Amino acid sequence: MNHDVDVAIVGGGFGGSLLALVLRQAGLSVALVDRGSHPRFAIGESSTPIANLVLGDLCREYDLPRIAPLTKYGTWQATHPQIVSGIKRGFSYFHHEAGQPFVADADHSTELLVAASNSDQSSDTHWLRQDVDAFLFREAESAGANCVEQTDVIELEPSGDGVAMKLKFVAPQLGGLQLSPEGRATNLKARFVVDGSGEGRFLARRLGIADKTHELKTQSRTVFAHFGDVTRWRRCLNANKISVTDHPFDCDHAALHHVFDGGWMWQLRFNDETVSAGFVQDMTKPEVFAGSPLAGRGPAGNAREEWEHWLNRFPSIAEQYASAKVVRPDGGLRATGRMQRKLANAVGTWWAMLPNTAGFIDPLHSSGIAHTLCGIERLSRILIRHLGREDLLAQLRIYEANVLAEVELIDLLVSGCFAAMGEFRLFASMSMLYFAAATSYERARVVSTGLFAPAFLRADDRHWREVVSRMWERLREVLREIDRVHGEQRRAIIERFEAELADAVHPFNVVGLCNPSLKNMYQRSALPE
Repeated sequence: MNHDVDVAIVGGGFGGSLLALVLRQAGLSVALVDRGSHPRFAIGESSTPIANLVLGDLCREYDLPRIAPLTKYGTWQATHPQIVSGIKRGFSYFHHEAGQPFVADADHSTELLVAASNSDQSSDTHWLRQDVDAFLFREAESAGANCVEQTDVIELEPSGDGVAMKLKFVAPQLGGLQLSPEGRATNLKARFVVDGSGEGRFLARRLGIADKTHELKTQSRTVFAHFGDVTRWRRCLNANKISVTDHPFDCDHAALHHVFDGGWMWQLRFNDETVSAGFVQDMTKPEVFAGSPLAGRGPAGNAREEWEHWLNRFPSIAEQYASAKVVRPDGGLRATGRMQRKLANAVGTWWAMLPNTAGFIDPLHSSGIAHTLCGIERLSRILIRHLGREDLLAQLRIYEANVLAEVELIDLLVSGCFAAMGEFRLFASMSMLYFAAATSYERARVVSTGLFAPAFLRADDRHWREVVSRMWERLREVLREIDRVHGEQRRAIIERFEAELADAVHPFNVVGLCNPSLKNMYQRSALPE
């Protein structure tokens, strides 16, 4: 088979586009095929220190000076101010009781703030995905990738030395691939195919790959949009005479979470003063929503009705959104069925999936961008060094084992937090598992310069996985125990759990987590600049 390209990538979101750009910089020929077109609405917008570390290393390894400024808010604004982003100084959490206004106290028993950066200039970012995805797609095109939009892959036929693909153009085409004489289709031959289609699961449908979603513990769904005229939460706190003096950063310059029994809400503020916001429902707690429009809800129903139900349930959030209006997407609010997915396989002899295609859990810990970038880093090295060699499949199997282990670990970290959302002290404690994983990974990566870093969130560390699994099981026991007692007995059980978890994470606690004296205000957890 004569190959048109070394690698064909299906899916032109930020992951597929960045992988195409990296492979081109390394000298491989690439086709990037996207079913949609840019710019387009997308969520999954919150970056993290891990994401910035990996993106920075990719830029240095493959000489990507135009991409490197995206690793910090300050350099992003200085270099690409036309690409909308937002300041993300860290993670902020606020616990609400249904039907009651938000309340706080001097011990911050309903608040948790964890810093991820030390200043606005050096901060992480929120990505307006329609801008970032379009930018990276055009960068891949400029680097010499054959990039086509509004194109379906209608046939896929592997052979001994590659894959034959038939592409159908569903709109007038401006990309680099040549149309067939009839002007609607063309053939493409590739040595290797990467699926970056995310929830589209392009290869899973064509190859009949088993769906293992039923193995996941997290069960959640969401209703979401981008809004204008959302009152800043800090302003709401000030108006209600709730002190923010102890906050280590502006709580709106963060991945802001409103947490409550049965779910949570995200708020990501961009510098154009729009806000990505979504309510996430825990589908394992139908009793919380008995008699509501959400009871027994599976696939998306009336998104506006659902959104209004949430606001009616939480008056302080309703205060925030009293003047808000949907600005994106064009069709208004969107609602989903269950968000989770997990496939049995992520690689084959001639194909591989990016992490977000092989599995996804929930946006709670902002893990999506970083997980995709870690996958790009590992997969690009494999393809650059082993494509066409006999050891390719062995290397891909190692990649697959890491990706699936990472999905399973994220599932434990997220589902544990979901289970604890009704009791904020337990939620804050379970959140420390994620922050221990993230910060210890960051430190290990800095030491290794990325070449020998552990799997994402230390998913390949047997000891760490055992810690997370053990504390997940202990949480279930504690929840059963506190359901039967009140007052001092309840507090004593929670305090014992907090101490046990602090002891369990101690070998991975590199930034002083699980410290009661800090009263949920962690201002020294960021990497040194």
